[in-house]
Amino acid sequence: MKRTILARGALMALLIANGTVFAAELSIERYVELSIARLELAKASWTTTQQPPTAEAMAALFASYGLEETDYLAYGGANREAVEAYLAGHPDARQRIDALSADIDQAIKE
Repeated sequence: MKRTILARGALMALLIANGTVFAAELSIERYVELSIARLELAKASWTTTQQPPTAEAMAALFASYGLEETDYLAYGGANREAVEAYLAGHPDARQRIDALSADIDQAIKE
């Protein structure tokens, strides 16, 4: 088990070092987690600067998950039904997304 974890970590490090990370490495749970982090970043930016997050801030967020924004968007598009099913079974995540979205909409209007 430990050897498998180390091997997967080494493979991920190699893929990241080569600048290639596949969206297949992203699970539904991590996708939702990243979606919430993305909304939190947007909320912080809109409430403090009245501007969307910078491209650099967004890139850093996606990089912290070993992804690029295009990977995230492609995964969401390809797995829309699975994401909706996950959120139906995790109302706390759905509520967090809805609350952050409402907060962002309010900040944009101000």
